[in-house]
Amino acid sequence: MGRSKRRSRASSSRLNPLRKAGSDSDNKDANVVNKKLQPLLQNLSSVVPNDRSMALSSISVLCEDTHMRQLLLKEKLVHIILSKLLNDSNSDIVVESFGLLRNLSLEEGYDVSIYLWRSDIWTSISSNFAKIIDSLSALQAAEQQTQSKPAGKAKIESKRLLFDFADNLLSLAVALSNGSDDILDELLNENKINGIFQVILELLKYGVEKLPINLYNTILDLIYDLSSESFEFIDQVSHNKHMSQFLNELSSDLHPQTNELTKVLIEGINFQFLDTKITYDQCNKMIHSVCHSINNIDPVELMNDINNPEEIAPATNKDETSKVIEKIKNYNAKRNESMMKLQSVEIAIDLITAIIELVASKYEMAQPNEAVIPDELVNTLTNFLPHVFMILKDTFTSRILIGWNNLIWLYVTLSLTQLSEDLLISLWSYVTQLDSQDDLIIKIGRMGCIWSVLKLISSNGAAEGGNQVLNKLQMLNNIEFVKGIMSEFQNNDDLELKQKCINVLSTYAMMQGQIEMNKEIGQFFIQKLIQANVQPEVLVEMTNSLFQIYGDASYDYNEPIFVSGEFLSILKDQVVPNLRQQFKMVDKNKDPELKERCHDCFTTLDSFIHYKTDEN
Repeated sequence: MGRSKRRSRASSSRLNPLRKAGSDSDNKDANVVNKKLQPLLQNLSSVVPNDRSMALSSISVLCEDTHMRQLLLKEKLVHIILSKLLNDSNSDIVVESFGLLRNLSLEEGYDVSIYLWRSDIWTSISSNFAKIIDSLSALQAAEQQTQSKPAGKAKIESKRLLFDFADNLLSLAVALSNGSDDILDELLNENKINGIFQVILELLKYGVEKLPINLYNTILDLIYDLSSESFEFIDQVSHNKHMSQFLNELSSDLHPQTNELTKVLIEGINFQFLDTKITYDQCNKMIHSVCHSINNIDPVELMNDINNPEEIAPATNKDETSKVIEKIKNYNAKRNESMMKLQSVEIAIDLITAIIELVASKYEMAQPNEAVIPDELVNTLTNFLPHVFMILKDTFTSRILIGWNNLIWLYVTLSLTQLSEDLLISLWSYVTQLDSQDDLIIKIGRMGCIWSVLKLISSNGAAEGGNQVLNKLQMLNNIEFVKGIMSEFQNNDDLELKQKCINVLSTYAMMQGQIEMNKEIGQFFIQKLIQANVQPEVLVEMTNSLFQIYGDASYDYNEPIFVSGEFLSILKDQVVPNLRQQFKMVDKNKDPELKERCHDCFTTLDSFIHYKTDEN
């Protein structure tokens, strides 16, 4: 099923909105800590509320920078917040403290999230949920009594603070669930999830249109995020009368300040709760609706705003304090707007990727009425989405690679081989020339796309059709390409990347009219299969690839490479003994699944050897 994947919030674009080139090397860490960070941390314990507030705001801004955040965490920032600020007498400080914990949990993931959870952060969240509900009741009562009178400045500020508090607490719950599957499981405990539902329903009861759009989006994000992670959560929402009623009536017209994120989240929630009941027509409309929602966001301008923010110098005297506070407020407002747009695009890409996956799943398990993909959806998949992906490819690279990978495999599944020549050329140029900059996620995504494109080309015809396309891509008998993939395999330790490299080489080796390329790849696999200390997963993948490559004697490379190269005797005399020894080392108790795969691979190898012997 096409579940929308958890969003990786710790991407470089989100980690370093304040990062400057060379900033880490400009100052010695000890000097930074002693002269800049320690005074701020000490001011968190000041008896003067304004000093505490100023220090907390400055630390929140500094935490946007990865290096500064790491230094602050080493100075026990989280412990200081938990022990000193969550019960501060100043409400603004309490609210901002929970916001900072939310940010730290989002950016640092597991380590901070699990520390907070083990420090019983839920007790604080839960008790403050109760305070929010009480405050909402009081607010409603007060508003009913003074309907004809304009609200004073103090009341407006009090309401803002209340909504900011609810926003920070709910988004902290989401951040914690993203940080650890164990925390997610505990959050879905009946008492905890009902506590979350209760505060959400009280906020909605107050009036959707009266909530700040940021808070409304946080409510939607919580529902979308948890539903994308858990079928259990979907069931819990569905069995809650008031929550399910809210979702049934959900539309972008409910809030007067609906923005890009609101629209994308609503589509995401609809997708999660429709799941396999969704129709092809709904998939098509949803793709267009999501893309339309983010149409006015310029990705280049957005990333420029995030990666090049205004630097804020700390106040040197009391006269400058108010000016610095105002600058921080302006910075936060601009940052929140940018982050809203960033999240909108990220979720949009994830959602489109999940829809593509679900279309493939529905087609593969097609009921009679779903055996044919409507022309409108085919047009969206082959003409509209490639254009969208190309616009976003340079600024949201890792996500777009996953999207492309799903889309190309869908083309293969649907046998959509008659694609635009320009599309294939531009896509191939993009994935083969992409600079991964030592980013493992991008390397894996890039290799996955190369594999899927080769699969698509090979499905166009084993010889003539596929070779025509290879020629246009300058890929026919391209030894430099083969050597490059082999080098990627040799120079990286990540198992998933190695497996993707094997898949690429295997697919390329099977494309006929390239006997010398097949020889290079076949010999490379054989050499690895007779080596000691190779990961068993790699041995299984390579052995299974050999079955595919040389399983048919009619292939043009079988006689000159497999037969003349005496691969069969090498398999019998060297590969079999080596695999037997290597596979013995896999512990059945520690990894039963891998042990079974090794056993199946070895059994199939024996059958393959007998088959090739009889073939000769």
